[in-house]
Amino acid sequence: MLKTVFFITSIIVIGLLGIMLFALPTSESKPVQISDASLTGNSFAIENTRIFDGVKMHENYALIIKDGVITDMGEDVTIPKNMKTYNGADKTVLPGLIDAHTHTYAAALKDSLRFGVTTNFDMFTDVQILKTQKEKRLGVSETQDADLWSAGMLATVQGGHGSQFPVAIETLTKPQDAQAWVAKRVAEGSDYIKIVYMPNNPYFKSLDLDTASALIKAAHDHNVMALAHISSLSAAQDMLDANIDGLVHVFADEPVTEKFATQAAKDKVFIIPTLAVLAAVDGQKFGAAIVENTLAAPYLTPEQKQGLASDFGAGFPGFDFNLGLENTRKLHKAGVIILAGSDAPNPGTTHGASLHQEMALLVRAGLTQMEALRAATSASVKAFGITDRGTIKIGARADLVILSTNPAEHIANTFDIDMVIKNGYVIKRQAQKETSVSKTSLLEGAILGSFNTGITPPSALKQQGFIWSATDDQVANGNSKSTLSFTAPGADNTGGALHVHADVQADFFFPWAGASFSMPDGTAHSIEIYKTVNFQIRGTPGAYKAMFFSTYSNGAPPTQGFTVDEDWKTITLDIDTFSGFEPKSFLAFAITTGTKTGIFDYDIDNVTFAK
Repeated sequence: MLKTVFFITSIIVIGLLGIMLFALPTSESKPVQISDASLTGNSFAIENTRIFDGVKMHENYALIIKDGVITDMGEDVTIPKNMKTYNGADKTVLPGLIDAHTHTYAAALKDSLRFGVTTNFDMFTDVQILKTQKEKRLGVSETQDADLWSAGMLATVQGGHGSQFPVAIETLTKPQDAQAWVAKRVAEGSDYIKIVYMPNNPYFKSLDLDTASALIKAAHDHNVMALAHISSLSAAQDMLDANIDGLVHVFADEPVTEKFATQAAKDKVFIIPTLAVLAAVDGQKFGAAIVENTLAAPYLTPEQKQGLASDFGAGFPGFDFNLGLENTRKLHKAGVIILAGSDAPNPGTTHGASLHQEMALLVRAGLTQMEALRAATSASVKAFGITDRGTIKIGARADLVILSTNPAEHIANTFDIDMVIKNGYVIKRQAQKETSVSKTSLLEGAILGSFNTGITPPSALKQQGFIWSATDDQVANGNSKSTLSFTAPGADNTGGALHVHADVQADFFFPWAGASFSMPDGTAHSIEIYKTVNFQIRGTPGAYKAMFFSTYSNGAPPTQGFTVDEDWKTITLDIDTFSGFEPKSFLAFAITTGTKTGIFDYDIDNVTFAK
């Protein structure tokens, strides 16, 4: 799914120590509750519990873990004398969850594991991350990270989706490039090939059908799967006809046809709907519900909370959530393989927690609770050809999630995590501290810009250490451009105003150009005493937007839209309506064009905060 790169701030999170209880056998081998600090090593037993093995539910089961691997399980298991034993009465044990569509950076794998997601199938990341993590997944050593499978570099053209990010990409343009391109990816360690195929897209260039088809053949020649990023029914049908193995999104521009559904089911092509991110594009704001979930909130980092509260800032044609939901329903009913994937960390999503919401959305799309669980466990590993995880069976690695309730009764119970086990080790699932922002200086002056003294020298654009400057999507490899100049008179025929000339190009999914008010050194300030931001504006008629940035901005920033006319008008926006913005750590404010392309000229004056 498409993403915008904005300010991303990394922090070190100091967790609060949580308490988890286990059972330790006495001399008669009866379980005795102990703290997780006493449970060292990766060999122990779980008894008297409910187990979902990845396919079906079993009651009153026990399982034995030795050196991080499940060695026995069943109703009549003999637990070795003196083996540490966890009494799982009234609990439910699941295989470690698998997110079939993520993008990995920073703390993604730690965030995933904290929510019981023990394996990520990544659809585009830096090759060095893939190389580092690929070796780690082979062993059963103690870790605080989920395991990673990845496409590594994706296949796209220059100016295509994927090329806008600050990650090195080797693009290709013709079918003759395909074999060599795929060979390089396999040599780098790519587990599968991801192809971006978005013909006739108004925002991005795309591989043509011949080149995309050649990539699919090349992937199969190298014994790896070929997966496709599509955003339309017609593109999905093209990929199906070209022998694709899986689609990493559901299309939401047209209703699925009977032909497509029947063919996909017959060919055993899997689809990862990524409904959570589709909802975010469509402005549904489902991610905010996770922040309010008392079972999830304590374990979310500040960055995760901000990401969940954000959205894409605007709706886009072809991303109709309800249609995507209905298409998923019809595909599932036709027998198409459906996998659970979040597309984290797009706006409105986050690693780990969003997979739980994705399962709930799959249930909303017609899957049963058990089918949704399979979509996040056994169905995923079967589709990707992996045998040592995603199920609870003898010989599988002990990647487990223990819940306090039964998810077969209500899928939301997957959030009710009692314990996460990775490679047989209980992970330290610590609550996350809220951001420490109380030390930020108060932005004492309410005036951000009056522009009465011109903009030359540049110091004339400074206010309280902040400075006005041009901003555009070139920072994300787009081609839009903005320039600033002075115009007089300003609003109310006094002083002057800041003039913005914006040339908005269609080479980026979220094109923008405008003016921003930011601190050059990135120092955060508090504006929590203010309730609204106000400014006067006139210019090329159309839709514009205001954006706030805070320390933990991640993905598309909190945004509010407004319209501009040729005559001066005053815009007043409530700061608390910018979902995901943290007023205690204000970094920047921007006034930009909307997503429509073309030339925009507009004037800004009297930008202020008000209490």
